[in-house]
Amino acid sequence: MLKIKKIEFMKVLYDDALTQNIFSIANITFSNYETINGALLYWQQNHSEEHFTKEGDYKFFYDLAKAQYFASVKFPKDCKLTREQRQELAYILLEERGAIGTYSFLSTKPKVHFHLKKAFDALDFPEDFDLSLFDSLTVLRALEENDESIYVSLPYDRDFITSYFNWIRLAVQQHHSKLLPYLNRIPFSYICSTNPYLSEQFLIEHLDRLNLEALQHNKSVLARVTSSFKRYLIDELLKNKKHIHPDFVDQIDDFIESNIFYRSFEIVFLPEADEIPVMDLTYFEYDRGSYKWGGSEHLVKGIPSLISQKYDRYGDIRLTNQQMDTKFTNFTKTQQKLFTAVCELHWLSRYKNDIDWSYVCQYNEHLTEDFLSAHLKYVDFEALGLNTDIAVDTAFLEKYIHRFNHTKIVPLIIRHLTEDFYLSHKDEIQVNIDVLYRYIESIDLEEFARIEVHLTEQ
Repeated sequence: MLKIKKIEFMKVLYDDALTQNIFSIANITFSNYETINGALLYWQQNHSEEHFTKEGDYKFFYDLAKAQYFASVKFPKDCKLTREQRQELAYILLEERGAIGTYSFLSTKPKVHFHLKKAFDALDFPEDFDLSLFDSLTVLRALEENDESIYVSLPYDRDFITSYFNWIRLAVQQHHSKLLPYLNRIPFSYICSTNPYLSEQFLIEHLDRLNLEALQHNKSVLARVTSSFKRYLIDELLKNKKHIHPDFVDQIDDFIESNIFYRSFEIVFLPEADEIPVMDLTYFEYDRGSYKWGGSEHLVKGIPSLISQKYDRYGDIRLTNQQMDTKFTNFTKTQQKLFTAVCELHWLSRYKNDIDWSYVCQYNEHLTEDFLSAHLKYVDFEALGLNTDIAVDTAFLEKYIHRFNHTKIVPLIIRHLTEDFYLSHKDEIQVNIDVLYRYIESIDLEEFARIEVHLTEQ
């Protein structure tokens, strides 16, 4: 076997103009083979069903269902490795480069997909079509169950109803960005209850159309939305005396605050960066040891089928400043608040004079020590103390300890509690054994054990 001694990567700027979008160059040193210099790591759009490029590079697909883009490695012309060796080494390089995609090694053809527009164009909508007649969970469930009574109650031909429902049933499984041209033809309650890809950004932008009673049945979406949106959902349901889903009716606070409620239903539109399957190495040995490349700031962001410069991980387009200014200005006050709970720090800084900083401090999970320090005059420390989604250093907590409201439990402090911090501030902060156990999943286990001893001795 060939023994890899070291892999060195050079960062390369992502370039849209290139046919092959190179994102790194690798030099590979072996202990029993000549060094390979200048292996090019690249991605490009897939235009054939072949599993190799014309040059013989093996295609590593990001999304096998679409096979739209692939990653590959182009070795220098003087490289004498066999095709099978190149394929395995390409896998090693791509995996070491920073886990850039979900690769498939299976020989299979791209799947045939539902053509949303073609199927829509084939529908013959009656002139008196009324979307509101379908925009009811009761009607939609009757159609799903093929209840004969629904065909009598709806004033349309049975063939049309059947064809239309078949279309919306498949349409609501598409990413919401594809549904935008058809929102006046798809029951929004069906989108709310069924579509697994809905992002919080989409929900906020269409707040006036949401059917919250339907949305609370969409576990895939509820697994992702923040505590800010969960609080809004529950408050609106209670205010309008709507039925609350039995899954969390008796544990509403846990549902709102917990990051693990419904975690098993997490669905991300674009593949996660760390889902590369393990490949058994046949031709190479690699003692990663101290040479393991960590990725860090070099992690590529230019792959269209993944987390690219144009889309976020849920497939929402990243807006320009001008586009966001227009959108933010047209938002209602409620939409603005919900937006600031999930938006990136760039937008908080841009709209710093127009937002509710107490709400931001309590809910935004992107807040960092540097950002908070730079915007100190806006920070509401009492609200910040309730934010359980951010990570800060105890040095930050020490520095601003007197600005939190210690007449109550401060969850932010409890979640970052260490033995030293506890001993230094035990007469000031509100903590007891019950509070400690409440946040057990968030506290370092070794620190938890040490603090527990002190609390049980009291």
